Amino acid sequence: MSGQRGNDGVVMTIYPNPNCKKVRGSHVLTVSCAHCKTFIANYQKVGESNFVKMYNERIIDGVVDFSQRHGAIFCPNCNVRIATRYITKMDKKEAYRLVPSAFHKKKV
Repeated sequence: MSGQRGNDGVVMTIYPNPNCKKVRGSHVLTVSCAHCKTFIANYQKVGESNFVKMYNERIIDGVVDFSQRHGAIFCPNCNVRIATRYITKMDKKEAYRLVPSAFHKKKV
């Protein structure tokens, strides 16, 4: 666990994801809240397709403790829902479906 300052100066706890696996050919995206710009997670994105979902095993770290099961990801600052947990139909993996207007992404 490490700390990172939010926009309002409050130190937030950053939790590493114990399920994270390194993915070859991926780039890292920083996901933040669209409303208050608070950091949400670092994610390994593969390919150049649209950013619609985050697989749990590709999330590097974030403000949510990913070792526990969550029904959804909410912004810790303004409580806006960022994503909803679901199981993908094709490969039966746990993922979070992102709400299109609730987040910003930036390539690191």
